[in-house]
Amino acid sequence: MAPGQRIRGATLLEILVAIGLIAVVAAIVWQAGSLTARLRVRAAATALVSDLRAAQALAMAERRPRRAHGLQFEPGSDRYFIVVRDESTTTQSRLRRLPDGVRVTYARFGGAVSTAALFNGVSLFGAPSGGGTVTLANGQARWCVRLLPATGRIRVAAVGCP
Repeated sequence: MAPGQRIRGATLLEILVAIGLIAVVAAIVWQAGSLTARLRVRAAATALVSDLRAAQALAMAERRPRRAHGLQFEPGSDRYFIVVRDESTTTQSRLRRLPDGVRVTYARFGGAVSTAALFNGVSLFGAPSGGGTVTLANGQARWCVRLLPATGRIRVAAVGCP
């Protein structure tokens, strides 16, 4: 090294600014992943509500007391089935896959099949065979879809999930 030349390095302030920028970028990337998980669960809950309403409408249109339309859930899985039940025989008419990472973590309903929400069309308001709850989750993001027993109304919430 020649006389009069200085060794140039990063100052403490420059290092702190660089670390701060890296922390901000890391926080944004982490939040984006969390947001994606929440949006996937919300989209799955919206599709589930749509399928419940379609099953309810089919049952009310048919008005057959021994035939029920509904959804059959498998807790722990990434899918559910759209089913038709004639007396004691259940037929799976369609398979619905949930978005990547979303799982059914809880499903409990009243009626003969505790993991199925069934509508038989006998009720004037389209009430199900029994009310219940389905919980969908992706990591920490959770959404509950509740089916009210007397009226068949559907409620969706992100709090109070079993």
